Amino acid sequence: MRAVKKPQKNAKYQHSIQNYVLFFLLSRTGLRIGEALALTWDDIDIDQQTLTVDKTLVYPLNSSAYVSSPKSNSSLRTIKIDDQTVNVLKKHQINRKEIYLRYQNYEQPSNNIVFHQHNSRWLRTNVVRDYFKTVCKRAGVRVLSPHALRHTHAVYLLEAGANIKYVSERLGHSSIKMTADTYLHVTEKIENDALDMYQRYINN
Repeated sequence: MRAVKKPQKNAKYQHSIQNYVLFFLLSRTGLRIGEALALTWDDIDIDQQTLTVDKTLVYPLNSSAYVSSPKSNSSLRTIKIDDQTVNVLKKHQINRKEIYLRYQNYEQPSNNIVFHQHNSRWLRTNVVRDYFKTVCKRAGVRVLSPHALRHTHAVYLLEAGANIKYVSERLGHSSIKMTADTYLHVTEKIENDALDMYQRYINN
């Protein structure tokens, strides 16, 4: 994802870039969907380029949404966000203000949440998942859930050479073992590559 794309042409609120920003954020941070939907602007420090996760949105089927503590103590974390993510979030802030002005029925939430419905309520996780599937079909790729973006982020970090402890803490995993077990295919490749480099080094 390199730049903010034009909104979907036939969308009800076609000038909103919210869905794009949400999926971009998931792919660049590895947040769980509930963690992303619970974010408020107070959780994001644009100047320091950090994002704090200290809650998650729970949206039971046929029931009201509520904010809960994260999955575990290790899920409480503050992570760095890259320049592109910061720029996309800045554009989202501006776009939100434009949307409130453009659409009279689009309400600004009092709780300062980053992602919300037109009536200022929390975004429904099932609606987000359904829309993501629609995007996958439109793009002609395998239909997945937004959780796939979390896995993609972790794989890219590991393949780029990031320390597995750092990846584990960034994802909010309860242990390094959990990260290693989940991404065994990647860690095995990294181990093999490291051994190849070692052999080339000592044989020179």
